[in-house]
Amino acid sequence: MFGIFVRAISISICIESAVLSTPAHADPHPKGLAKHAFETPSKPVTVDGITSFRIFNRGCSTTDYGDGRGENDCKNGNVRSVLVGRPDVAIGRRAVYSFDMRISSGLTYEGWYNDHAIGFLPDTRDSRLRIASWEGNRLHNFVYMLKADSRNGITFLGAKCQEPKDFGAWFSFSMDVRWTLKENGRIVVKCSDKVVYKKEGIATAVAPHCYITNQCEPGKSKNPSRITFILGPTMAGFGHEWKKYGLKSQFTEIQKDGIEVQVRNFRMKAE
Repeated sequence: MFGIFVRAISISICIESAVLSTPAHADPHPKGLAKHAFETPSKPVTVDGITSFRIFNRGCSTTDYGDGRGENDCKNGNVRSVLVGRPDVAIGRRAVYSFDMRISSGLTYEGWYNDHAIGFLPDTRDSRLRIASWEGNRLHNFVYMLKADSRNGITFLGAKCQEPKDFGAWFSFSMDVRWTLKENGRIVVKCSDKVVYKKEGIATAVAPHCYITNQCEPGKSKNPSRITFILGPTMAGFGHEWKKYGLKSQFTEIQKDGIEVQVRNFRMKAE
């Protein structure tokens, strides 16, 4: 009888813990956003129209990438809390992406000096923290990234979307793009209604900042057939070469309280 009583208490405690760790009224995620295949313990949560993403140090996914390499986020040091846009957008179509976003005001990650970024970024200070990305359906086929760090703020191809001093405040982001592999495309990116990047007569489905740490292989034509949109923070790790660089592990260190990104008013439209 005593054993049954103890088990009943244990079950009660487990239920209480589960309730305390789960939002009281989590809502469905915004239309057009779905669960990512590489889910981590820190899953995105939507409440009252605001989707919250949070990543923690080494909080990675062990799900195999499924491409035959035997790799996963934990082995490569990648930590993410993301949702994926659905459906993908086929090459040749125009798409408009828009959302409001804010990142935690206490972000301490400073980014890093990246010699691969010479010729692409003004001070070669790069960031492994991306908070949104547009990816082709080939291996190492990232096209665009929205990045963040405490030195440069939130940037798109090096152009400022938000200053570090404004972290904690909402800003708006929009991209209007015709996805093409030919030099007849057009892309306009705005942050808080200010144009930060605009190009016409280019192949918009080809990465303009193509270097290895941007998940792009210089000189190789990927020719994707569609583009996937990923929303939420991903801190990229150092892969299998971390020992070569004298690092402690494959992970990029994340502050103790984690990094939070919130999104509202998400829209994705293709035509």
